[in-house]
Amino acid sequence: MKKIILSLLLLTTLNLFAQENYWTSYSFNVDVEDEEIVAKLTNDYFSSPNSKAEGVTVFLFENHFKDISNNASHTIAFTGTLDAMGNQYSQEDDLSWDLFLSKLNRYTTTHSSAAGRSLISFGEPGNYPVQNLYILKVKNGQKFAAAWENYNTKANPEDRRVTFGQFNLGRSTNGETHYVLSEVNSFKDAFSMGKFRDRISSAKNTAWNKFIEEFDGNAEMVKTKTRTVVGKW
Repeated sequence: MKKIILSLLLLTTLNLFAQENYWTSYSFNVDVEDEEIVAKLTNDYFSSPNSKAEGVTVFLFENHFKDISNNASHTIAFTGTLDAMGNQYSQEDDLSWDLFLSKLNRYTTTHSSAAGRSLISFGEPGNYPVQNLYILKVKNGQKFAAAWENYNTKANPEDRRVTFGQFNLGRSTNGETHYVLSEVNSFKDAFSMGKFRDRISSAKNTAWNKFIEEFDGNAEMVKTKTRTVVGKW
């Protein structure tokens, strides 16, 4: 599959203890007046037959809140099992794909690209329109994952989906290694993530405190962003 002109993140979903998913992402910038055109081009292409391998899901995100060093306006992301993603990237080039990229190039400028995989997820998969992404630099990924899983096993609420994963390719000079993706139903939920902890019992608070202890000295927050789902195919 030819290199797309876009990038940076998407995370995917998988059931806890189910087969992990892999993802690639291409972030790019679009002028405000051209956003509708880009969305239509993307929808027209990925709604067509044979535009993606079986088992692959494609997302178009608008990156709503982000810092100045992570200023791409949009991201296209692919996600699926290792086999599905392998098939996606081993497809033969075709004229429809080349035409799609040619049209997209007229309205976009490349920003970055990345690839990785999800490791642990909690919550039911769904069509959550708003996502908070927390990008981390972790020294000991196994210890961090164990503490994070222990906490979420006890505390994850029903009205969101949360995933812990890692970056494999396309890391920046910030040294990010892992991420947490929280998918919610509205900006109200995204703005008030503390409400989830308000519902935690004292026993669950013990797990939270243990997780915070593991975070200190082992992990640091590199950056955060909030994005919205423009399209899913």
